[in-house]
Amino acid sequence: MLPTRKLLRNFKLLAALALLAACSNSDPGTEEETFNTSDRGVFVLCEGNFNAGNATLSYYNPDTREVQNAVFYRANDRRLGDTGQSICLHGQTAYIAVENSGIIWAIDASTFRVLGQLTTGQTQHMTNPRYIHFLSDHKAYVTDLYAPYVTVFDPQTMTYLASISTKQPEAYGYSSTEQMVQYGREVFTNCWSYSNKLLVLDSEHDVLADSITLSSWQPKSMVIDARGKLWVVTDGGYATDEGSFGDNIPHLYRIDATTHRIELDHTLDSDESSVQLATDPSGTILYLINNDVYRMGIEDAHLPVRPFITAERNERGLRHKLYGIGIDPHNGEIYVADAVDFSQSGVVLRYTAEGILVDQFRVGINPNGFAFK
Repeated sequence: MLPTRKLLRNFKLLAALALLAACSNSDPGTEEETFNTSDRGVFVLCEGNFNAGNATLSYYNPDTREVQNAVFYRANDRRLGDTGQSICLHGQTAYIAVENSGIIWAIDASTFRVLGQLTTGQTQHMTNPRYIHFLSDHKAYVTDLYAPYVTVFDPQTMTYLASISTKQPEAYGYSSTEQMVQYGREVFTNCWSYSNKLLVLDSEHDVLADSITLSSWQPKSMVIDARGKLWVVTDGGYATDEGSFGDNIPHLYRIDATTHRIELDHTLDSDESSVQLATDPSGTILYLINNDVYRMGIEDAHLPVRPFITAERNERGLRHKLYGIGIDPHNGEIYVADAVDFSQSGVVLRYTAEGILVDQFRVGINPNGFAFK
């Protein structure tokens, strides 16, 4: 159902209540656990269910194949919050954007203890934080689901610095920006909700510098390859109360990051909305989630026909929902987040770079993102 302005106000009230619960709700008698994971590992962020306040964080050791679930709660005796949207590492700190709770957590990457937080009340325009991008040790951007602003903050002190107006018109209550990738001084961000725009931000002056209009709606995921080409996949839009928004057909674009010119526009066969992109460590191989996982070289002129990794099906023949993908920058191993049916505990599937299954393990509800330590 599309949110109206009244519903949006209710969403923000719920977000504030979820934030209060995340910051103060602890179980009597529960003791904080002590962790010290100095080894390499993989963070798995589990989104949880909207308005359920059940986002969680898991940690996986690829050497021992041991997984620790709910480590944020166990280390801090408090809940992560409602709708864990994204996680990223900068130095020895992990940053987690919890969208519907309106908070960004900074935690120690080894102990999982909270080092700081940035909330909606500490900023001018941040309402529902989505993705974080680091410009330096003391400057980072965070995008937003509703607000037509990108927030600038200091990740060391977790303090608000400024807001960048995206000048995007509201559509169904949204003026969203999503993922970010950088090429030179320019930061590209996609406007996913009911839009067909990519925005170009000047990171030296913190202003909107340019925009790119796509032929397909709702750019969902982006990566930069080794040649300085920007790859963007859209979900094509979907049905609304007022009718169909977009044609529901995803597209894959290749754009020159220097000239901002669209060089390729591939129409994808499926209308799966959970499309995602990733690259291998060299930036020469693309991985695309579109129901299954596909792999292609950045020089390939045509889309791959056969899946590289095929999604599992349940006993009724229904395909599991592949919801996220991450590539280990150290060895190119592939981690695929399987949300199964969006209600039970999800599964992470670990593959070699050649697509051979190495391990699989259960995590929280709706795993959607990875960060590699």
